[in-house]
Amino acid sequence: MELLGKNNLRRRALTLREQLDASYRAEADAAIFRVIAESAWYREAPIVLTYVSVDTEVDTRAIIARSLEAGKVVAVPRCVRGTKTMAWHRLASPDDVRPGFCGLDEPANDDATLLNPAQVPAAALALVPGLLFDDAGYRLGYGGGYYDRFLAEFLGISLGLVREQQRVDSLEALGACGALDIPVSWLATEEGLAAATIL
Repeated sequence: MELLGKNNLRRRALTLREQLDASYRAEADAAIFRVIAESAWYREAPIVLTYVSVDTEVDTRAIIARSLEAGKVVAVPRCVRGTKTMAWHRLASPDDVRPGFCGLDEPANDDATLLNPAQVPAAALALVPGLLFDDAGYRLGYGGGYYDRFLAEFLGISLGLVREQQRVDSLEALGACGALDIPVSWLATEEGLAAATIL
C-alpha cells in the first residue's frame, strides 16, 4: 500500500469529496441523520456538541435544528485564532452563526454562551467531522489539530460522521496517522453505527 502522508492524502480526499455525486451525498447525509437521531446515545444526550457543516461536509444542520426543537443544549465551535483551539458556544437558534475563521460558520464570541467541553456529562454527544475516517476511528482533518485537542479533553461520546465512500481501512497504513491524533469512539455512516476497532 502506498504511503501518501497527510498532506497528499488530504488533497486527494478533498478532491474525492468534491467529486462525489450530489444525489449520493444528499441520500447518505439523510441516512446519517436518521442513524444519529435513532440512536440511544442521541436520545439520551442532554448536550450535543457539533460542527456546523459547510460545502460538501456531512450535513449537520438538520440535527442542530432537531436537537434545539427537542430541548437539548447544542454547542458549536469557534476557532480561537493563534491557539489552534476551539471555544464552544451554546446556540439558541440554528441561525446564531455567521461566517468566521476560514469562512466557517461560527457563533459569536460571547462569554455568556461559553460551554467547557471538559466539564460536560459523560452522556454528552460530540459529532466530529473529517475528510476521511478509518476503521479504528482515526480521522484525517484539515490539518490544524483542532479536533484532536478537543477530543483529548472531551469525556463524552464521540461520533465521527462519514459517508462510506470517504471511509478507509487504515490511515496509519497510508502514512497519515500521527502520535498526537485522537480517534473517535464510533462512526456514523449511511449504513449505521460502527464501533472503532482500535487494536
